Amino acid sequence: MGKNLKYTYLAKGRYWRFRRAELDVPLPGSPGDAEFHARYAVLLAMAQSTPKAAPSRSSWTWLVRQYLASAEYGALAEPTRDDYSGTCELIIEELGEEPFALTTRKMIKAVRDSYRATPRKADKIRQMTSRLYSWADEAELVPEGFNPVKGLKKLKHKVNPYVAWSDEEIELYLARAPLHVTTPVLLALYTGQRASDVVSMTWNDYKGNTIRVRQDKTDEFLDIYCHPRLRDHLDRLKASGGKKAVVMALSIVGKSYTAGSLSQALARSILAIEEMPHRTMHGLRYAAAAQLEEAGCTIAEIAAVLGHRTYQMAMKYIEQRKASKRAGEKLEARA
Repeated sequence: MGKNLKYTYLAKGRYWRFRRAELDVPLPGSPGDAEFHARYAVLLAMAQSTPKAAPSRSSWTWLVRQYLASAEYGALAEPTRDDYSGTCELIIEELGEEPFALTTRKMIKAVRDSYRATPRKADKIRQMTSRLYSWADEAELVPEGFNPVKGLKKLKHKVNPYVAWSDEEIELYLARAPLHVTTPVLLALYTGQRASDVVSMTWNDYKGNTIRVRQDKTDEFLDIYCHPRLRDHLDRLKASGGKKAVVMALSIVGKSYTAGSLSQALARSILAIEEMPHRTMHGLRYAAAAQLEEAGCTIAEIAAVLGHRTYQMAMKYIEQRKASKRAGEKLEARA
């Protein structure tokens, strides 16, 4: 059906995108879904609209368009490009025709502060404007070293950290959850990968003792040891006909997940379990770190699987977990 829709294509055999001229963006769901066609109609109208006059070569709009057409941007992983392009569109909305070479820190600060209600978005704008100035410097579009964003700090805000799943929560969930979410949860728990990587794992990646993962964010290949519990689950799934699909994790209607739809399915399944607190896919990565550490993996081995930033956060959880265990053992010794 998608073949009849102009400017659409299936990326990586998993999800749909719209590409026309400068537009190359993801589409939600699949052809036939209401949200897919609503977004497609908007993008098609944009692609077929009468071209506007070219932006001034001194404007932010021009600078952003140059960056999005650059080799540096094109070399980024697809999820990173999608993230950057969204922030770039915000910068065009806010600064559009302003001359980038005359923009001051005060002006950037005003834009950042206008998004104070969404601190993450505010900081993305700060980071992206700085990145654009660095790129413009290399392209000799501004005086050498010119970057008024330097020294502008991120907005302080309360961080809601991802909570690691405890052993008890993992067992409770796996005992009650339906198969369509049990499979991706086990994959995340025993490989430590992001939701975007879990939904991409195929039966061809599964080799019995290992699972080969191509990380979406880094575009690197990893061969990860397959835990016996995960191996038993996958072997049973394969024997029951699950291998007929390309990917290992399928939704309740038998379709492949996106990272977003998997997170939503997980949230719904958790709500259905009365004693289960709210937990996330990312929290499973922290739990995976504990599993790897208890299995005797080295710091380098854990970091190679999780990535350094997630590893650092996970180590805080592991230390807290160890301290709690030691305290409990001392209390038991006194009893």
